[in-house]
Amino acid sequence: MTLVIICGLGIAGYSYFALEKELTAKLESKKFIVPTEFYAAPPTFYSHSVIKISDIEKQLLRQNYRRRDYDQRLLPGDYFIANREQCASRLQVGLNENQDGCIGWVTMETPTRDVDSSIQVVVVQKDQLVSQIFKGAPFVEVPEALAEAPLLAQYIGNEPLMQKTVTLSDVPPMCSNAIMSIEDAQFLEHGGVSIKGIFRALVKNITTGRKAQGGSTITQQLVKNYFLTSERTLKRKFNEFIMSILLESRFSKDEILETYLNVIYMGQNGAFQVRGYGSAARYYFGKELMDLNLSECSLLAAIVNSPGLFNPFKKPVNAERRRHLVLEKMKEFEYITQAQAEEADKTPLPSEPRTLASETAPYYLDAVRKQLQSQGLNPDGLKIYTALDLEAQEVAQESLRNHLDQLEKNNKYISGLKAKGNSLEGSILVGNNKTGLVSVVVGGRNYRMTQFNRAIDGHRQIGSIMKPFVYLTALINDTDEGAPYTPITLLNDEKFTYKYEGQAWSPDNYGKKYFGTVPMFYALKNSLNAATASLGIKVGLGNVIDITHAAGVTSELKSFPAMTLGAFEMYPREVLQSYMTFANMGKKQNMSFIRRALNSDGQEVFIHQPSPEQAVDAAATASLVSMMKQTVLSGTARSITLNGFFNPAAGKTGTTSDNRDAWFSGFTPYLTTVVWVGYDNNLPHKLTGSNGAVPVWTQFMKKIGIRFPADDFAWPENTKKVLLDQKTLEGLNAFRENDPSQVELIFDEAKVPSGF
Repeated sequence: MTLVIICGLGIAGYSYFALEKELTAKLESKKFIVPTEFYAAPPTFYSHSVIKISDIEKQLLRQNYRRRDYDQRLLPGDYFIANREQCASRLQVGLNENQDGCIGWVTMETPTRDVDSSIQVVVVQKDQLVSQIFKGAPFVEVPEALAEAPLLAQYIGNEPLMQKTVTLSDVPPMCSNAIMSIEDAQFLEHGGVSIKGIFRALVKNITTGRKAQGGSTITQQLVKNYFLTSERTLKRKFNEFIMSILLESRFSKDEILETYLNVIYMGQNGAFQVRGYGSAARYYFGKELMDLNLSECSLLAAIVNSPGLFNPFKKPVNAERRRHLVLEKMKEFEYITQAQAEEADKTPLPSEPRTLASETAPYYLDAVRKQLQSQGLNPDGLKIYTALDLEAQEVAQESLRNHLDQLEKNNKYISGLKAKGNSLEGSILVGNNKTGLVSVVVGGRNYRMTQFNRAIDGHRQIGSIMKPFVYLTALINDTDEGAPYTPITLLNDEKFTYKYEGQAWSPDNYGKKYFGTVPMFYALKNSLNAATASLGIKVGLGNVIDITHAAGVTSELKSFPAMTLGAFEMYPREVLQSYMTFANMGKKQNMSFIRRALNSDGQEVFIHQPSPEQAVDAAATASLVSMMKQTVLSGTARSITLNGFFNPAAGKTGTTSDNRDAWFSGFTPYLTTVVWVGYDNNLPHKLTGSNGAVPVWTQFMKKIGIRFPADDFAWPENTKKVLLDQKTLEGLNAFRENDPSQVELIFDEAKVPSGF
């Protein structure tokens, strides 16, 4: 017996010291794990854009800003709204009668010493046009105002989570009292394990015939969540018991409770775990933890026991019943009065928050990770400030999904494919022409359904998206007669056969309709295959390939005639890159999904520096863009203006010859947006770029494109604007029913034909 006791004590002692070593090792390793944090782009408001003051306020409230009176001093995270007279008084500037009011704020990240010089004020007219933006004081006019960069997601390795670390001083006493009342009433007294609690739970479970109550203390729950796996074995329970006692011997009650409140699992927000009270307060109530009231604190304590069972959004009856029990316990331990309990018990549960772009934002993060990988950066522990525009991503997501849903419902052919289990897919990419930052990546309808990122990894035939490169090549070169190509150079749009390498190739126009001799701008806006292919062969297929690569395309292009009509594959990101080059008048801008990245020490390991380089002749590109404007005004994308988007824009539709891919890539002076629609299994859908992709682009730009001023493109100095009247158009064979009676084109100043 003595030997057994000695052996038992030896094993217990060995286990104790072994577990202490394991506890220390795990504590040290977990202590230094810094999550990777992804931030979206800060909401940005531009002068001469259209927006309501209430919409700006919603953006600020989403980030927990506090409203103050217009004449109060603002602190970081404060904002005010003022009418015209109040705004003029605050700004100390005169405002006209059309200016209706203003909204001003100081970002949360502003140091207190810089508050007065960092106030941003947006002045809005009665027609909701942002007429002026000021920053000060003293106030000076600026072109834009920014809010906070919102935290988008956190990861530990590949595990997605939401976690906001708080200190115990951030926790309202009501919250700590609530959790102790329901989970561990003897927390301040026991040494890690509550024998009384275990015995009470055992009796309760025996008398009810089921597991009605647990006996784990807060310390044990912390050990289980932080140090051990979720396996249910006697060995794990023994380790939990010993490690809880060890933890209590190493740390104070305050340190244990603070750690517990930061790591406890509090539910699921889509793919992301909600960890800790800090993130739970934001997720369930849209508040900071320190601002929670009794009803909210008691609900958080209720959720801890089983976040799925007591989810206030999905199981409200269970959540109310559990919250009532928490309040009863708090009253029993005299933390609150009967009146306080009754008032908190009557408080309605919170409504479920609407998370922007939750279905497609993971596609954007996928693009970010791939960029980090390509640049040799390990994402672990980084703070990554992306260019993701959450509102634009949401609008793009909805525009694509709504259009695809309508097609699958109303298009007889596509609905038939849907009935056979084929889901129509699509992608959207949006880039800022001036900065090269990509603000939207929609890689499919829903990331949870399919993780394949079509916007980044989809390699599809581009069809007529290729044609602008053919015309740009011509605009840089001369005809066989030595005359320069211009937007009104005449082309033959006739059926022809081209023989090469023992083969014969004869391109058909859409609908097999040919127009005879037409000017270049007319052939491009109407996407005429015969005229374009003939032009591409004349200017040289190798030259077309060189210009295409110079603009930003990296895919391999082979020198065969069908290449002029896009009979090869490109990635949507290549289309975005090259069309941004068009929008920038031939300057290729380096693209990035990341604005900057900081390591755990706050040091900058990456920053996006726009560095445009003149890749293609500016005057030739300007001529091309003026031709592509006609596509939107009266060509294959004319539905854009007919459906209400009137800002100056240019672009090109794309339809593959077998109707498997539908594209539209369009741009304003500020944004370039690329839309693709098709099936992953490459089934034909019988759509064109005009009815498959253009509607998505239009719906998106009607909401996001109007943020920017309705400015025309900034044409290069060595160009001339030429206006063609109806008589001239008729003489060029470029006027038919429903065509405009005037067409504005841009010419290289040195190439303007006589008479213009």
